[in-house]
Amino acid sequence: MRTRIIAFLILVGSAWAAAAKSDSYSILFDKRSHAFTLLQGKQPLLSDFVPEARFGSEVVTAADLPKVVKRTNGVEHPTFGRGKINSFRFTDGSRAMTLFVSIFHDAVVAQLTISLDNGSSLKSNYLSPIREQGTDIDKRGTRAREDAFRFLKVPYDNDSFMRYHLLPLDTVATSYEVAALFSPATRAGLAIGSIDHDRWKSAVTIDHGRLAAFSGISSQETHDVLPHGSLVGRQISSARFLITARTDWRDAMEQFARTCNSLQPGRKHWHHGTPFGWQSWGVLAEKNSFQTDLDVSDFMATTLRPAGYCSTDGTQVLSIDAWDNLNARQKRELCAHAHANGQVPGTYVTPFCLWWNDADLDRPLFKGCQYTGRDACAKVNGKPYKYDGAFCLDPTHPATLERFAREAASLKAAGFEYFKIDFTSNGMIQADSYYDPAVRTAVEAYNYGFTRFIQELDRGGRVFTALSIAPIFPYHYGNSRRIACDTWGKIDQSEYAMNAISYGWWTNEFYQFNDPDHLVLVGKDAAKGDVESLGENRARYTTGICSGMVLLPDVWSLNDRSGRGDARLSMERAQHIAMNAEVNAVGRIGRSFRPLYGGRQWRAETGAAENLVTLCTDSAIYLAAFNYSNEPLNVAVPITDLAPLPAPPVGGRAAKHKQSSPQDKESSPPRGELERGFELWTGEPITLRLNFKPDQPQVLISVPAKDARLIRLRIAHPHNDAIK
Repeated sequence: MRTRIIAFLILVGSAWAAAAKSDSYSILFDKRSHAFTLLQGKQPLLSDFVPEARFGSEVVTAADLPKVVKRTNGVEHPTFGRGKINSFRFTDGSRAMTLFVSIFHDAVVAQLTISLDNGSSLKSNYLSPIREQGTDIDKRGTRAREDAFRFLKVPYDNDSFMRYHLLPLDTVATSYEVAALFSPATRAGLAIGSIDHDRWKSAVTIDHGRLAAFSGISSQETHDVLPHGSLVGRQISSARFLITARTDWRDAMEQFARTCNSLQPGRKHWHHGTPFGWQSWGVLAEKNSFQTDLDVSDFMATTLRPAGYCSTDGTQVLSIDAWDNLNARQKRELCAHAHANGQVPGTYVTPFCLWWNDADLDRPLFKGCQYTGRDACAKVNGKPYKYDGAFCLDPTHPATLERFAREAASLKAAGFEYFKIDFTSNGMIQADSYYDPAVRTAVEAYNYGFTRFIQELDRGGRVFTALSIAPIFPYHYGNSRRIACDTWGKIDQSEYAMNAISYGWWTNEFYQFNDPDHLVLVGKDAAKGDVESLGENRARYTTGICSGMVLLPDVWSLNDRSGRGDARLSMERAQHIAMNAEVNAVGRIGRSFRPLYGGRQWRAETGAAENLVTLCTDSAIYLAAFNYSNEPLNVAVPITDLAPLPAPPVGGRAAKHKQSSPQDKESSPPRGELERGFELWTGEPITLRLNFKPDQPQVLISVPAKDARLIRLRIAHPHNDAIK
């Protein structure tokens, strides 16, 4: 079935790819329809879009406002560089909306602002700078077949086992804050997303090919019952939306993420390097105990650290989770024990959650508090709102803020320096209103409360904050964020984790570390005979290496009496898996791998992961291959897929390469000669197949069922091509 694809207009093949690389952006305006077309070179990217917004309760489009005034001004932006701002002000003498389209060398920024001509105040909870209409589109030029392209749906948060999805354009879907449209065959694509996360929940939607980008999303996936909160003022602006087209959509997503980080820097002060360590939830969970924690600390320090199971400077993390079963004295002693072992002690907090029953709500929020739990709760339709089993606290309420301060002070006094912050989505639920009357939207409330909580945690010394169940945006409150929901040790759970790396690796640009959750080797039901295989262990551990953070949760204590897992087997598996120095060295790079192909899922499901991911450094190319199936996997990867064309010669002199642009250098593999390669789990040298094409050798990879392989290809740089 053919449909008119309004969202993404490109000419298939090298002509468009060249345009995406070299030609500048421009905007066309139709005075009759008040519709816009965004082009790169001669190729339309977004076509026939008309901005619209809600004035009070009425939705108004630019086509409803007959008068228009256009202005163009030069601009020098600290993030985007030199460009020009095109403004189009529409009015009917009463209502006005202005679309700003700022055009820079390698990106476009669009924003919509509304006001009233008489200068009085108005309110709105919906502004859409871009909403494609799909009228008169046949006059716009050649259009790609809809089944050749995909829409990347980005989840709002990592709750309820949500996944990233690659969807055909002939569908209806919502992506949160950012989306991509691209060709899996050529990788040419477009990224569009919100670069402001201070007031709005924003979204990018696809509706049978028609694209829209707007601020003011409220849906079941954002866990909201109420519509998005309304902003009030004489002038109301949407978030700014970045649009960028590249020959490789992966580069476009990384550019979007780097732009976000430039405008609002992420929390990246942790100086120890990649976190390696232990957390209690994955196996022990609520059966955690003080003696087991001490034994685990000693096992990590004496057995695992010598094999490189530690950060660059030798640091390890020892993190206890919810229901830790430790009293105040034991917490202090555990922190002291961990510090003596060169470890950073961690604990668990849920600042926006009240884990009470309904009958408890009318008692003080904490001892001596003048407010009850009911007072401090966020209200939805007049009632305290519960999500994920906990009442949601109003992030602006003084009792909530005082509770923050007390909890942070107590835990830091005990010696904790690593804080797993869970269920933060509970702090971003749209409420009827907030204690602070200046706060009107869930995102404003979240930023208000989280800013205060971080200030309390950092009082007297900055700590590591690990977000768990949390929205992707805003991101600047966490050193790390768990990439997926609860993920244990079986191969299907490794595949679930790798879905988030396959299509969300780019969040590493603003989170210092992407957290793959607890890397279970021997699960809690091992005593019942339910034991993960060694291959599943390698696969799960490799997900941590490919994410850039490695925390195991196994029971490493022969004194443990929890009845969970198998301590002896866990210690054996840890020595087999976690003491591979070569593999751990890759983990200490601390960067997320990205999909090798970007659109080749391991099976025909929209939410499936890819099974080949790669990471490039100045000295090596790393390739991880996952086999999520019950059958052996044999893969041949051309060297040209791992390195830029022309392929660096194997065993000969490297060719000269022209100077790349700064953007190309950011994302392209390093230039040089592929010197040698090894598979790091087995230590075997890689095999190159040369009889396919002598000038295009292939790396042969064989992966047993439910297993993974990790390949390192060393790069030798000629003196005259040395990479600084």
